[in-house]
Amino acid sequence: MANAPRKQKLPLKDDIDWRVALRARPFLGTFVLLARGTMLLAIVGTFVVATALLAHSLWEIAEAVIALIRWETDTKKLMLVAIESVDAFLLVTVLHIVAIGLYQLYIQDKIPLPQWLVVESIDDLKVTLSGVVILVLAVYFLGRTMVGDASQNLLLMGGGIAAIILALTVFMFMQHHKKQNEK
Repeated sequence: MANAPRKQKLPLKDDIDWRVALRARPFLGTFVLLARGTMLLAIVGTFVVATALLAHSLWEIAEAVIALIRWETDTKKLMLVAIESVDAFLLVTVLHIVAIGLYQLYIQDKIPLPQWLVVESIDDLKVTLSGVVILVLAVYFLGRTMVGDASQNLLLMGGGIAAIILALTVFMFMQHHKKQNEK
């Protein structure tokens, strides 16, 4: 049993025998392994920022509720905090999906996940992120209308946000159409 191969804690993709690849092309194989290893930093960083955003949003909710109980604020402020918190929760969800997707793309693709969470290409992550950007911009605009910015500034900001949303919607449509044609 002493010379039995040791099991890796984070198994690599099954399609490549890395021991053979490293012997055949040591520089290229090492470079690819290092590149994949550095993606672990991106995956962990995405998870950490998502967790920090979640904690911050929960803190904001707690502060708003306490202020409301003490009669130090009104329900309009609480509604704004609620909308912004739900927006943050959606962003946290997408950041977790991106972290899991990067893990699937760079580290290991054979992990048990629900079908909606399976990422087959970087395009899947781009479409997911584009959808969240649209939602975040819409919620940001909603929050500004509730605060009551000046009407001209609100109109200009709404026009800019609408242009970005239109561009991202076209991008998402094109990606969906491309994926349908490939099937």
